Amino acid sequence: MRFSRPAPTLARTYGLAVATLLLPVAASAQVRYVARFTLEKQSFLLGEPVFCTFSIHNFGTEPFAFSYRNPSRIVNPELEGEPMFIVVDSAGNRVPDPAPRPCGGAKGTAVYGSVSLPAGQVHTERWLINEWARLRRPGKYRLRAERRLPLLGLDAAKEQFTGAPVAYAVATNDLAFEVMAAGANELQVAFEPYKRALERPGTAGFGEALLAVTTLPQPFLLENLAALASASAQERQWDRERVLVGLARLGTRAAWNAILETARGRKEAAAKSSQGAPAIRDDPARAYAILLLAEKGDPGFLPSILALLEHAPENLRGEIIRSLGLFHNARANQVLFEKLHSSVVSDRVNAILGLRNLESRDAIPALIAMLNDPEAQVRQVANFALERLTGQSFRLSSSAQAAESAQVEKQWRAWWREEGARFVPIRQPPCRDW
Repeated sequence: MRFSRPAPTLARTYGLAVATLLLPVAASAQVRYVARFTLEKQSFLLGEPVFCTFSIHNFGTEPFAFSYRNPSRIVNPELEGEPMFIVVDSAGNRVPDPAPRPCGGAKGTAVYGSVSLPAGQVHTERWLINEWARLRRPGKYRLRAERRLPLLGLDAAKEQFTGAPVAYAVATNDLAFEVMAAGANELQVAFEPYKRALERPGTAGFGEALLAVTTLPQPFLLENLAALASASAQERQWDRERVLVGLARLGTRAAWNAILETARGRKEAAAKSSQGAPAIRDDPARAYAILLLAEKGDPGFLPSILALLEHAPENLRGEIIRSLGLFHNARANQVLFEKLHSSVVSDRVNAILGLRNLESRDAIPALIAMLNDPEAQVRQVANFALERLTGQSFRLSSSAQAAESAQVEKQWRAWWREEGARFVPIRQPPCRDW
């Protein structure tokens, strides 16, 4: 196997990564490519999306293949083939990175497909740099863009692509750009193409527009975002959770009211009712809207959340109860302690998890008492919540009966008598960028 690259001076001067690879297959096909990052322009308005284009040109004689997904940032940056972007200001200081830190840990995985690039063809992707850099003031900036993309070569003897990479398309580029101050009217003009795309779901530019306006939401986009967040199941063709985060980033009272309307699910319920169908049941977007409202912690939203609790279906009911601990509010806390005595097992379980979210020493005695609950599931969750809240661990086997739970309860009580006076609950770091 022979692998050659241009001299480092060429890569630095022209910002290209060029490689030729002779494959150890029957036809000795060649993989040759040029890979690089470029900026579509050198100046942007403050608040305008900054897109960087990755392109790879196959100038060999045979096709090659590589993995592809929707070009937006994912939680795990260590996955092979992911790009890396670092932005520094004119003084050389790194611009803050709003890295994704989803509450409760990473959700889901990235879904990859495969792209086959014929000889002579170019593949391009546009990456939104604002997902990696919070550009909040005018000035001159430099972008360091890197990627190491595994390429699969064509095995002519088997007439299929190789299972393992035969080359890596390496691109490393240093790019300069400027961010300029702008008035509201100028910014609105800059967003007009994205706004038009949002009004045409299913078209080619919709996904990129959604990424741009939810990462950099603007007041003049409120109506669009609210409509996307509250869309009914028949209309829905997008990630409503992303839209809800965009509204939270916008942060105006009107934006938070739009999130509340999604939590209430009125548009969806109306759509179902008009069709003679049952009212909406377990809608994940409603649950996510409730979570965001709780994390906001505005007590003005609490009456609406408690009103939803009265008639919510089971899954949504659990989300509401758990979220009450995030309000850090006396009324919300009262409901949680009351739910510990509910005749419904799932209510007791979710009340325990809500008290864990409270992250308060006041919850410890009540959680210890729940180790005597008649239901094994409740006892297990209580022990889990105590461990997460305190950092202590008293093992409770997965098949523990009441007697074993009672012994663990005694251990927790002994620990609390010894350590309670100086105990400080473990608090989770903030996980939002709004």
